[in-house]
Amino acid sequence: MLNRSRPLLLSLALSLVPALAGAQNVPIPEEVFRYVPAATVFGPEATWVNPSALGRFKPSALEVMADLENGSFARNWGAVTTNAGIGLGLRSIHVPNGDDLREYIIAGGIPLGEMISIGGSYRHFPKGPDPYNERHYWNLSLTNRGTGPLAFAGVWSNLNRSEDDGEKTDIQQRYSIAYRPQGNVLTLAVDALSATVRDPDDWTYVYHAELTPMKGIFVEGFLDSESNFEIGLRVNLLNYFVGSQSHFDDGADHRLTHFYVGRTAARQESLLKERGKRVQIGMTGRPAENPVQPVFGRGRLSYADLILGLYRAAEDPTIAEMILTLDNVRLSLAQAQELRDAMQLFRSQNKTIVCHVANPTNISYYLATAADSILMPPVSQLELIGLRAELTFYAGTMDKLGIEADMMRIGEYKTAAEAFTRESASEENRAMTNRLLDDLYEQFVDGIAEGRGISTDSVRAIINRGPFTSEEALALGLVDGLSYRDRMVDDKFLRRMPEISFSRYRADTLLNDGWPRLPEIAVVVAEGEIAGAPIDRDPWDQDEDAVTPGLMKRAFQSVKMNPRARGVVFRVDSPGGWALAGEEIFHEARQVSQRLPMVVSMSGLAASGGYYISMAAKRLFADPATITGSIGIYGGKPVLAGLYEKINLGKELYTRGDHAGMMTWTRPFTDDERERYFDQLRAFYNHFISLVGENRGLETDSVDNIGRGRVWTGREALANGLVDSLGGLREAITYTAEAAGLDDYRVVRYPQRTVLFRMPRIPLLGSFNRWLGLSDATSSPVPGIIEHLPESDLLARLPYDIDIR
Repeated sequence: MLNRSRPLLLSLALSLVPALAGAQNVPIPEEVFRYVPAATVFGPEATWVNPSALGRFKPSALEVMADLENGSFARNWGAVTTNAGIGLGLRSIHVPNGDDLREYIIAGGIPLGEMISIGGSYRHFPKGPDPYNERHYWNLSLTNRGTGPLAFAGVWSNLNRSEDDGEKTDIQQRYSIAYRPQGNVLTLAVDALSATVRDPDDWTYVYHAELTPMKGIFVEGFLDSESNFEIGLRVNLLNYFVGSQSHFDDGADHRLTHFYVGRTAARQESLLKERGKRVQIGMTGRPAENPVQPVFGRGRLSYADLILGLYRAAEDPTIAEMILTLDNVRLSLAQAQELRDAMQLFRSQNKTIVCHVANPTNISYYLATAADSILMPPVSQLELIGLRAELTFYAGTMDKLGIEADMMRIGEYKTAAEAFTRESASEENRAMTNRLLDDLYEQFVDGIAEGRGISTDSVRAIINRGPFTSEEALALGLVDGLSYRDRMVDDKFLRRMPEISFSRYRADTLLNDGWPRLPEIAVVVAEGEIAGAPIDRDPWDQDEDAVTPGLMKRAFQSVKMNPRARGVVFRVDSPGGWALAGEEIFHEARQVSQRLPMVVSMSGLAASGGYYISMAAKRLFADPATITGSIGIYGGKPVLAGLYEKINLGKELYTRGDHAGMMTWTRPFTDDERERYFDQLRAFYNHFISLVGENRGLETDSVDNIGRGRVWTGREALANGLVDSLGGLREAITYTAEAAGLDDYRVVRYPQRTVLFRMPRIPLLGSFNRWLGLSDATSSPVPGIIEHLPESDLLARLPYDIDIR
């Protein structure tokens, strides 16, 4: 044993416990490595206290320690570093008149679900006095931090029972329980320590308390069952921390003081305020509402992460400025409105946004006008030319190919079938398209006028003169300067200050060992066309699948099984699709809405079947430009008899049952079959309007008057009672949290979709794929027409897709 008193509690406690006959207790010395309760440890200290806690501590960290004892400082010293749940430690303990004791530790922890984590460590003493010379320990630990204010942990050391003088040594045990009566402000813990399984009355107990009087300051102390006690203080200074622990024996005589200093890569609650910095956000393409995330490789930014990250930056006192870089952005007008709202909140906090637009299009310029200043490259083009709508009609081409679409619909404005039955738009279709275009254009113009501080008449006149060169855009005051992105600081369009990327900013979340775990608001995303099964797609394409009943059932079942879920935001971005699949999704969503507060947040589209599934919630949010409504249904089948004749393809049909051949593509419906099919359409439409009437508190006649396939913008839908409020995802989440009585919570997105890794987008792969016949050819119009023909289903879908560029 060391020729000195053991200053730290754990080694003292273990040495006081009598050993079993035929076994010895050789405790692990605790110099340098300070005492922390096993149930509460969170940080690099877990390397030596409780390895399983490393499963919840992922950032890299470094900590250096030294003892002050008997007037001597740093004779005992140590260091530990952690990263991604792995810890490495080293310490050196001074031994008078002998070799210093050295120890090396490697530890790791992994989470098992949300509440439990396990871990293990290996501790090796390559040299030192007996009985530590060339001794090693295998250790195991487990931590349970559930949804309540209690946490538990168990640590079992020396599982290998290394021998001393030919005899097996004891397995050392430590059981810990902690309680937080007031969140993270006060933590109370008790650790029980023993070298054997015996009467708990013979164990040593440690009673520990930690108080957080203000952010970044922690006062702690313990008292053990032998009347030894400790007092300590830790202070966080941005990413750094410094602290000490002083130990006293039962006579209040000072024995030892630990000093430690360290740094974590993640932010932590700090006594000091961070310097203001700029967050850099680059946007290209269209961020998916719920992208598939790779298990290995870089994750993809979801739209929810983008919008919530912007709001976080707006309220973060460490962020003073934002640089927003836009390049070939593709957003719906509704999504752009949500982003503009977040940008306006950012600016309202006396913060600045500079927007650089590489290839300015209608939608990217509309978004950029919410910034304080807009820059574009010196040689570029601003394509501010207004909005257009294009409708495609296949009937004439189909007639030449011998293809006929035998279609039926309910609602004169349910015009999706016209693409296959007419050569031009009906009057109803033209009227609805022009009304939508008028409303969207008005919102588009109003947004630009407000952002640039000019009249709407001026904006309309400017748009009529577009597009513009960079110099023309600058002369007209449409942009505030010309610069390349990498020259913006040198050209004095940006101040010199620390800059952080948005991905780094999102990852740099506040280091938090909070438990009980925060309650959650579940955001369940339905993005894409509603289908009964995943749509066939290019095997190399790992983009989002369709909205299917199976996918949504898994999402809602996960929410129901989550004990921390307190409310649901059903985020819908869908033009609709297969009506019966929509009914299944509605049923799953309705079951959850009967147990938890649920609201719907409509993104760019929540129309037809997308509006149908929204009826699961009693409160609906839409952006002013959200496309919604389209309450109606259509269906039918393609008739390919003429095509078969042209290509000399023989078909013979044999049936049993009067209506067995109703859905064949070889002939049109008979009169009787048409009547039976239309009865199905009418029944579903009546169910649709009854469901809307019940949900919206409207008479079915009123729903029919605003239905019959009519499509509305969000602000029109608010006026006619189809939605309750104008607002985006943030407003929906805030409303849900208030309905659930939550002040503090976290947002979790469902369904959580992963792939092992994402294939790179290499054009050669697509060409090779098409050569193998694994994807649809696009060089001929015939496969495209057949691909878009309805396959004999009842469809509740928007007549067209909308893409503003």
